Amino acid sequence: MTFFQTREFKFQPLREDGKIETMPFLNAVENSTLPFLQLLGPTAFASVISDIKGNITKLTKKYELDKVKYNTLQDIVETEIEEKTQFVKNSATDALMWLKRTLEFIRGFIHHMIDGEESGKSAQVSYEANLKPYHSWMIQKIFSLVLKAVPYRKDIIQQLGQGADEETVVVDTNEFLKLFDENIDAIIAMYKSKDIDMQFKA
Repeated sequence: MTFFQTREFKFQPLREDGKIETMPFLNAVENSTLPFLQLLGPTAFASVISDIKGNITKLTKKYELDKVKYNTLQDIVETEIEEKTQFVKNSATDALMWLKRTLEFIRGFIHHMIDGEESGKSAQVSYEANLKPYHSWMIQKIFSLVLKAVPYRKDIIQQLGQGADEETVVVDTNEFLKLFDENIDAIIAMYKSKDIDMQFKA
């Protein structure tokens, strides 16, 4: 079985009302995207991994305040908007925004690489599209070093395959991306509909 097939927690389909249940989503992020970054390089991607973990923690704490009230990610953001706390430092809305942006970077990187592009270019293209617009000059410089540490595509494919051939890796990874994309696209749509997408910058 390939890397993404062996994940214990996977991204789930959206509910009938289009919402994303909070804990299944956070469990999938922790169980799939974090190990993927560790596969790329636990040292080089340490800051990204730490950032994701921090945002997962913030969202989990919010959820645990009232598991019924905050059952979905949309519930969390909509409640903070109603309470006018979405722009408060360390708000759950801010945490989900940065988690979304990082996940957009990861999924863009995977899409480009699986489609045959060399991993270094895949990472650079995805970074410029999904994270660079929100990073300060200093963070951009730091991230440029991270991108240089991305392994070669053939080595990533081999690690994802866990013994399987490239064709199998591509098929299985594209299958993983279907629900990953569905979840991320729903979060993107929510932030755009609330007109708060560009208000959070580093």
